[in-house]
Amino acid sequence: MYQAGERQTRMRAGVLGVVEGAFDAVGSVAQTVTEDDHELDRCLTVDRVFSLPSGETAFAARAAAEELVRESEAAIEGDDIAVTETTRTVTRYTELVGVTGEFVAVGSGDGTFAFDLVAEETDTEIQRATLDLDGFFDAQGDATPWKAGFFDASEEGVTGVFHGADLRREHDLQAILADSRLNQLGLAHEYGEGEVKMTAARSGYVEVYRPTTFDSADYLAYLREDVLPHAE
Repeated sequence: MYQAGERQTRMRAGVLGVVEGAFDAVGSVAQTVTEDDHELDRCLTVDRVFSLPSGETAFAARAAAEELVRESEAAIEGDDIAVTETTRTVTRYTELVGVTGEFVAVGSGDGTFAFDLVAEETDTEIQRATLDLDGFFDAQGDATPWKAGFFDASEEGVTGVFHGADLRREHDLQAILADSRLNQLGLAHEYGEGEVKMTAARSGYVEVYRPTTFDSADYLAYLREDVLPHAE
């Protein structure tokens, strides 16, 4: 669906935001807001609109937003210390991809400001996803877990992060999960006609390491099919 010469955003990692509401398209927007008498620019640029193999409309975009950062500067003046409060403007930037009306993925946690820009442009709400990794793990059947992090363990449970070639063989995962919940998970599992090696965090971050041929459309399709059903 894209035309030659359009900028190609290729993402295989990001933080997920789930859309509350509906929209069929997202457009570019530039705006200026005022905060503490400072004018701050914000911009959302849609670079490409394309279709997933299953037919859903997707988009790739970039976002930037200026924000005020307040800092304290100290100086020694004789036998005293003077502290001065200063304010400077910084610009945050992120790339993002999404499926219209369903979800958006931004490059990192620092890029979640883009959720607000997309939400304002489409008159919806976008909330950072919390992933039920226990449910996701169970849904993958015989997947090979190579990383697992646990939290909220009972007095007899285990809290921490394990790494290994196959944690099913190296640890008693069933016993561990009986007393705790997953907040990090790395899996190698079947997907389509091949295998995906990925990692995810309860806080909504998902990264695909293999196959390296994954592009933004593949990443979005994977998120939509396998991960988003476990977003809380």
